[in-house]
Amino acid sequence: MAGGTWKAQNKRRPGVYINVKGNGKPVVNSPLGRLLMFQNKPLGWGKNGVITLDASSNFEELTGHKLSDPELAPVREALKGAETILLVNSVNGGTKAKFDGSKSENGQIDISIEAKNPGVVGNNITVDLNQADTNNNGITDYVITTILGTKILDQQTIKGVQFRVFLDSKLDVNKLGINSLNELEFENEYVKFKITDKAKEAFNKLINGAKELTPEERQNLDNASLFQLSGSNQLTGGTDGTNNVINVMNEVLENEYYSVATTAGWDESSNIHQLFAEQIKRLRENIGLKVRGVIPNSTDVAYNYEGISSVKNGYLLNDGTLIDVPTATARFAGMSASADAATALTYADIDDAVEASPRLNNEDTITALNNGEIVFTTRPGNRVVIEQDIDTLTSFSGEKPKEFSKNRIMRTLDEICSNTQQVFESSFLGKVGNDDAGRNLFKANRTAYLQGLQAQSIIQNFTPTDLEVLGGEDSDAVVMNLSVQPVDAMEKLYVTITVR
Repeated sequence: MAGGTWKAQNKRRPGVYINVKGNGKPVVNSPLGRLLMFQNKPLGWGKNGVITLDASSNFEELTGHKLSDPELAPVREALKGAETILLVNSVNGGTKAKFDGSKSENGQIDISIEAKNPGVVGNNITVDLNQADTNNNGITDYVITTILGTKILDQQTIKGVQFRVFLDSKLDVNKLGINSLNELEFENEYVKFKITDKAKEAFNKLINGAKELTPEERQNLDNASLFQLSGSNQLTGGTDGTNNVINVMNEVLENEYYSVATTAGWDESSNIHQLFAEQIKRLRENIGLKVRGVIPNSTDVAYNYEGISSVKNGYLLNDGTLIDVPTATARFAGMSASADAATALTYADIDDAVEASPRLNNEDTITALNNGEIVFTTRPGNRVVIEQDIDTLTSFSGEKPKEFSKNRIMRTLDEICSNTQQVFESSFLGKVGNDDAGRNLFKANRTAYLQGLQAQSIIQNFTPTDLEVLGGEDSDAVVMNLSVQPVDAMEKLYVTITVR
C-alpha cells in the first residue's frame, strides 16, 4: 500500500495520495479505542513484541504484574479511556528463571522447570507438586500448581502417572502408568516442566536392563523410588534484559493497527519523545497513516504539529494517588483514542480526580493553551476537566489555519482521509474502469458518505457540487477535489444581559 501527500501527479505506486489544505482540499483514521503505548522499562515478564491488553485481561499472565502495580500505572490510566492497549515490550537479553532439583536417592536430578519468559518476575514463581489420588492399580495422580508470589496462577492434574518403579521376584516391571517419561512434560502460560535427560536415561536403563540385574541389585531396587517429585520448587536466576523499545518504535508505529500512540510513562528527558513526534509526522505525510500522537510536556517543548498533542500537568485522584505528567498523558491518550469525529474532549471530566496537579492559574493556563498544550483544570466541586481539546499546532498559515489546532477538526479530516483511502483500495483500485462511468460511481459513493457525515453534524453545508472526481494525467490516475467544512464544538459563550 502507498499513500501520503502529493505535489505533482508523478507517483509510481498504486495508492491514494491526499492533501489537506486550509481552503478545503481534503484529506485515515485508524480504529477507535486502540492505543499504542511503549513500555518505559523492562517488565521482567511478558513476550517480546506487542502485548494486547484490555480491562478483562489477565495482567499477571501477560505482564507479570497486577494492574494496580506501579509498573502498569500508565496502562491503568490509559484503560480509563481506551478500549484496547497495544503495549510494546521489547528487551535485549535477559535470562529465564529456572528450577533444577528434586534429587533422587541416587543423587540424580529428576526434573527441570523453566519460566516461559525471561526476567526477574520469574524468580517469584513457585511450582508445587503434590500427590493426589492413587487408583486401584497403584498409579498416582499428581497436582501441579503454579504460583506467582502468593497467587495461584494455574493448577493441573497429571493423570495416571506412576513415579515409582517396582520389580517383583520374577524381574517383571509392574504398573508404570506411562510408556515414556516424555509424557510427564507439560507447559502452561508461565512455566515449562520436564524430566531431565539424565533422569530419562536412568529410567530407560533401569527398564531395559532390569532382567540383567543380580538378585542383590534387584533387592536394592525393590520398592525404591526413582523419582522424588513432591514438594515446593522455587524458580531462581531470572534477570531482566535491556530496554529495546526505541529501536523497534518506527517499525511498530508503521505496522500496528491503532488510532493514537503515546510516549506516556517515559521520563520527559528521554529522546524518545522527539523521535516519536518525527515518526508520527512521517506516517501522516509520507505513508498516509493519519494516526495521532500524545506526548508528556511539562517543559513546554514546541512540537507545533497538528498530529501531536502534548500534556502539561497531572492530577490528584480521589483516593489520594498523585498522577504525574507522564502518567496523566496516558489518560488523555486513551480518551483521545476513543473519541470519534463527532467528539470534542474540551471540558471532558477526569471523573476519579479531585484536583489538577500542578494547579495552573488563569495566566499560566492561557500561556499553556497558546503553546498548544493539554491542561487539566480544577472546576468548582472538586471537578477536574480537560481545559481544551487541542493539538500542538501554533504557527498558522493558509494551508494550516487555526482550525487545524482543534483535535475534533483533525479527527474529522482524518476520518474522511481514512475512509476514502480504505473504500478506494477495497472497492475501486484495480476493480473499476477509469472512465466517466467509473469515476461517477466513486463520486456517488463519496457523496453518500459525506452526506452521512453531515447528518451526524460532523461536517456542515456540504452539497454535491463541493466534490469533483476527474481523470488524472495518467490513464490510471483519478483526481478528487473536495471542499468540506468540519463542525467544531461549542466552547465559548458570549452573553449580553440588558436590564430594563
